[in-house]
Amino acid sequence: MFVVADIGGTYVRFAQVVQGAISNIQKYEVDEFATFNAALAAYCTLHNADSAGRLRIATAGYEDEGLWKFVNNNPWHIDPQSLKDAGWDIEIILNDFEAATWSLAALDDEDYETVKDAKGASDTQCLIGPGTGLGLAYLHKKAGFVQKTHGGHMPAPAMSEEQWIVIQAVRRNHPDKAVVYENLVSGPGLLNIYNAICLMKGLEPVAKTPEDLLDHLEREHAQSAIRLFHEFFGHFAATVVVTGNAYGGLFITGGVVQRLHDAGVFDIEAFKNAFHIEAVDSVKRDLEATPISILKDPYPALKGILHAE
Repeated sequence: MFVVADIGGTYVRFAQVVQGAISNIQKYEVDEFATFNAALAAYCTLHNADSAGRLRIATAGYEDEGLWKFVNNNPWHIDPQSLKDAGWDIEIILNDFEAATWSLAALDDEDYETVKDAKGASDTQCLIGPGTGLGLAYLHKKAGFVQKTHGGHMPAPAMSEEQWIVIQAVRRNHPDKAVVYENLVSGPGLLNIYNAICLMKGLEPVAKTPEDLLDHLEREHAQSAIRLFHEFFGHFAATVVVTGNAYGGLFITGGVVQRLHDAGVFDIEAFKNAFHIEAVDSVKRDLEATPISILKDPYPALKGILHAE
């Protein structure tokens, strides 16, 4: 038996692994605890797990001088040495999206919903997912490895005048930085688009947080924001598939997609329309041959970290 953890910008998820099977999944908001160590201790107490032993970690943080830090909402610093001092044997620490992408190597038919069936033109697959941030990683199936990326931080181009206006409005809040896809395709990104639309219309935004907007999708201009979100998301997906030669399959995950899907407003047709960009014949052909699926498992990083190498 050992413990696995998936630490994101807003939530931390824990599970126990017994004989290769995941059990006792628990999800906490990171704001509930001052540190990761405290959250881990609370989980072990709740599920009567050993307070030390084998541990595998997937994290949205980045390594800096021995600590794993975050660039989004999460105020924690993950300190491997303090965990070792407490008796934990850390077997692996991976980027959370790298871990989630390893789950593609062990998918069963019931683990995903195919929304575009096609044969695929390569053996490389990719996983993308908007949540607090925007994740991207590639699974190179024949070579047997996952390529992590900073893909969500690619500069976002405009494909229409409306998109250009949105990008310029978002840029006003960060005049010294490029507007990247994560600024548009994420929970905060959806709110950025909504605020940009309100600015264009000369209206005061009603929604103040991503959660507020996702909880009240019937609000004025929320539907326009969702449409533009799907357009940017589809363009991002096409870009990463073309760049990574990932015509073997595009998989979608992420908390924002799950929330939109549960609310009945995840517009897969709008996404696919944006995905099928106008391009040279060879690229257009390979994009059309790329299958697209949505992961059903809300915890792919917990499953993927079991298969990580």
